[in-house]
Formats: sequence, structure tokens, C-alpha cells
Amino acid sequence: MAKGKVLDVTQHIKSIFHEEPDNTFTIHETQDAQPILDYAKRKYNDYGDKLTTGKRGDWHQVASIPVVIWDQWIKETNGAILKDKKLLSKKLNDPEFKYFKTSPTTI
Repeated sequence: MAKGKVLDVTQHIKSIFHEEPDNTFTIHETQDAQPILDYAKRKYNDYGDKLTTGKRGDWHQVASIPVVIWDQWIKETNGAILKDKKLLSKKLNDPEFKYFKTSPTTI
């Protein structure tokens, strides 16, 4: 990959433009996800009893997903993850992504 030029840096996301010798280009995005993972771990560890008020029903936080990962999932599923709750649940219940969960529940 050719040397890149920084396009933008916002909210811990860095976008780098790479111009290739064959007149194509690539935009590479990186994100410091550690603060998000630390937050999710803290929330997960502080979760406590599942019967506490605010931990049941339809509207409570269950995960914190880094933006670059969310964008990757959207691309991988051709946008289906935006409309398919089961697909999102499958991702979040996968042991590979357990570090994004903020509660010890099955989604």
C-alpha cells in the first residue's frame, strides 16, 4: 500500500487516503476502540442483578460497538444488519464480540 495522507480525525477515528500506483485509491479507517471496550467492560461488571429496575424490557443498553466495527458489519451484510434484529443479536451473542456487551444477557 502506498504512503497515505490523513483525510480526517474525529472521535478517535482516523481516515487515511492511499493513492495506488495503478490510479486507484483506498481509504483506510482506524479507531482507538480501547475507551469503548473499557466502558463496555465497566458497565458489564457493574450490571449486578438482572431484576434491578431498568434492566428488563425493550429499552436498555446491551452493547457498545465501535463505529468502525459497525461500519464493517454494515458492509459485510450489505446493510441487512440495519433492519434485521436477529442478525445483530447473532453478532452480539457471538463469543468473538463479547467485549462489546454491557450486560451479561443473551440478546
